[in-house]
Amino acid sequence: MESPYAGDHEKALATAREAVLVQRELAAQQPDVLRPELAAALGTLSDRLADAGDPEGALAPAQECARLYARLAVGDPEAFKAVLALSLDTLANRTAATGDGDTAAQFAGEAVRLQRELAADHRSATLLPLARFLRNSAAHHASSTGSAAALPLIEEAVGIFQRIVSEDPAPDPLRPELAAALNVLGTHRAHVGDVSGALDATRRALAVHRDLAAGRPDAFRPELAGTLSNLAGCLNDAGDPGAGRQAAEEAVALHRELAARNPAAYRPALATSLDALARSLAGSGDPEEALAPAEEAVRILRELSAGQDGVVPPELARALLGLSGHRGLAHDDEGAVGAAREALAAYRSLALRLPDAFGDSLVAAVTALSGALVRTDDQASAVRAFDETVAEFAPVHPAVARRLRVERSIFLLNLPGPRAATGMRELAAFLGSDDASDPVTVRARRALRAHGDIEAVSTAWKEETFAPVPAWLTLSPETLEVVGSWMFAPDWPHSRDIWSRNAEVLGGEEAATALEELACLDLRTAHRHAMLREAVLVYGVTAAYDPLILAEQLAVWMDCADWAESRAFLEENPRLLQAHPPETTSLAHVAVLAVARDEGLDAAYRLVEDRAALQAYVERALAAGDGNALMHAAAVEGQVFDDKLSSLTHAQAGMVLSGVTEGIEPSDLAVLLPRAPEEIRVRLLEEIQDLGVRYAQPHGESWLRIAEVLTGSAAG
Repeated sequence: MESPYAGDHEKALATAREAVLVQRELAAQQPDVLRPELAAALGTLSDRLADAGDPEGALAPAQECARLYARLAVGDPEAFKAVLALSLDTLANRTAATGDGDTAAQFAGEAVRLQRELAADHRSATLLPLARFLRNSAAHHASSTGSAAALPLIEEAVGIFQRIVSEDPAPDPLRPELAAALNVLGTHRAHVGDVSGALDATRRALAVHRDLAAGRPDAFRPELAGTLSNLAGCLNDAGDPGAGRQAAEEAVALHRELAARNPAAYRPALATSLDALARSLAGSGDPEEALAPAEEAVRILRELSAGQDGVVPPELARALLGLSGHRGLAHDDEGAVGAAREALAAYRSLALRLPDAFGDSLVAAVTALSGALVRTDDQASAVRAFDETVAEFAPVHPAVARRLRVERSIFLLNLPGPRAATGMRELAAFLGSDDASDPVTVRARRALRAHGDIEAVSTAWKEETFAPVPAWLTLSPETLEVVGSWMFAPDWPHSRDIWSRNAEVLGGEEAATALEELACLDLRTAHRHAMLREAVLVYGVTAAYDPLILAEQLAVWMDCADWAESRAFLEENPRLLQAHPPETTSLAHVAVLAVARDEGLDAAYRLVEDRAALQAYVERALAAGDGNALMHAAAVEGQVFDDKLSSLTHAQAGMVLSGVTEGIEPSDLAVLLPRAPEEIRVRLLEEIQDLGVRYAQPHGESWLRIAEVLTGSAAG
C-alpha cells in the first residue's frame, strides 16, 4: 500500500536518520516509557531507505517499528492497533524486498487480521485500510504460495473497494484503486485457469479506466493504456487474439502519445504495450509482423537500462524472452537462441536472489532456450541448458530445482525419438513417488495427459509405479476449465449459475477427478466444493445452495455501512430472519434479527436508531424478567451506543434471569463506573435492586454482588 511517509531524496533520508537519533536520546532518558514518536521515526526511516533503493537497510528499522507498536498496542489497543497493522503491512513489504516471501506473507496476513478486528468494531473508518491490506496480502501470498492462495484475498479486496465506491455516486478518488485491484484479480484468475473470470475482471477494470480517462484524460490515460495491455493478454489466453490485437494497438497508440510528451515516464510502459501487441499479432497468425513491435520493445528497454553495470532489469529480461519466441515463430532460430540465452542469464541472476518472484520466469527462459536449440538440431545443448540450471539451483533453492527437473522431463517428453520415453518415465516416477500436491504436480499431470500416446503413458506409469493407471490421466481439459471456473467463482450465486449451465459436466465423474487435481492448487476450496457437489447430487441445487447463499447474504448484511442500509438489505432478503448467525456475529446484529423475528423490522431498527426506544425496550424486559431480551438490549447498548456500563450490567442481569450465573464477575463493572455519568449509575442501581427484590430466589447473592459494586460507585 502507499506509504504514509513522504520523501525520497538524500536530504529527506538524512532528516529521517537524525529524527531517529533524537528520539533514541529522549527514550534513553526514560527507558521505562515506550515512545510512539520513536516508532513513527523508525517507520519514516525505513520508508526513506526503501525509496533510496536499500531494501536490506530498510528492513531493520521496519522490524523495530513494528515491535514498538506491538508493545504499545498491548497497553492501549484502541490507540495503537491501527498503526500496528500499518507497520506490519509495511514490514511485509520490506521483508519481501529482501527475498523472504514466506515471512512477508505471514506479516501481511497478521496486518489483515488486526484490521479485520478494527473493521468489526468501527466499520466505515477502517474498511479502506482493510481493502488495501488485503490487496497487499494477496500480492505476498501470490509470490509465496501462488495465485490460489492470493485469489480469495484479492476477491475480498475488490468487493470492499466496490462497496466503498458504490456508496458515493460522485467521482471517487478510490476508483483507480478499484480498477487496479480488478486488474490484479484478473491476473490471479488467469493463473488458476479461470480464463473467463480473468476476462470479466479485466473488462470491469477497463470500464472504470475508460470512464475516468473520459473525465480526466491527463490523469488516467496511462492507467487506461495499461489495462488495455492486460486485456490483450487475457484475450490471447481466451483464444481471441484478434480482439487482443485491437486492445493492444489502442494501448500502443496511447503510450506513444504519452511517451512523446514525457519519454522518461512512459517509454517503459510503451515497451510493455509493444510486447503485448507482438503477442497478439503472433497469436493472430502474423509472426513476421510481430517481430517489429517485439524488437522495438527490447530496443527501448536496452536504452533505458544502459549504465546499470551489466544488471539486466526484469522488464528487459521479459521482453527478451518474448522476442525469442517471436523470432522462433518467424523461423529465425539462431536469433531465438541468442535472445533466449540473454533472457536466461538475466533470470538466473534474478531468481538466485528472489526465487519466489522470478522462479516462473526462470523456468520459462530455460524452456525457451532449450526449445530454440532443438530447432537448430542441437538437442544435446538443449538438455544441457536444463541440467546446468538445475545444478545451479539445487544447493540453494531446492524447490526451484524440483520445478526445473519436472520441466526438463516435460521437455524431453516432447522431443522426438528415445528422449520422449525418458521424459515419460521420469514424469511417471515423479508423480508416483513425490508426496507434494502443488502446482508442480498439476503441471506434471497435465503434461502426461497432453501426450498423444496415452497407451504408452499408461505402460510407463505401470512400469515405474507398479500401480494402476490413475483416473486423472484421461481427464479432459474442457472439464478442468469448467470445474476451475465453478470452484473459483466469486460468490455462491455465481457458483450456482455456473452449475446450472454446466450441470451435466459438473455432475459427471470427471468433475470429481478434476476437483482432486485442483486440490493441488487449493485444498480447502476443492474439498468444500467436493462436498457441495455431493450435496447437489443428493439433495438438488436449491437445497444444497440455499444455506450457502443465505450465509453469504448474512455476511453482506452484517457488513452494511449503516443501519438504514442494513434495514433495506433485510427488507430485500427477508429469508435472513430465519438464518442462524455464526458465533462470530456481532451481538448487536443477533439482537436485531431476534427482535425483528418477534416484533417486526420497525421495532428492531428503532432499538439501534433511537436510544429512548432502546431504554423502553429495557424497561419492558426488566418488568417481564426476560433475560434473553435484556441481553439483546445489552448488546445494542454496548456496540451501537457505546454505553459500556449499561451493557455489561444488563448482560449480567440477563444471565442471572436466565439461570446462568457461572462466569459472572460483578467486579468487572468497577472498571467502567468512573467513566459513566451519575444518572446512568443511579438508574442501573435502582434496576438491579428492583430485580433483587422481585427475583430474590434462587440468585439473591448474585443480585447483591452486582448491587454492591454499583452502590459503592454511586455513593462515591
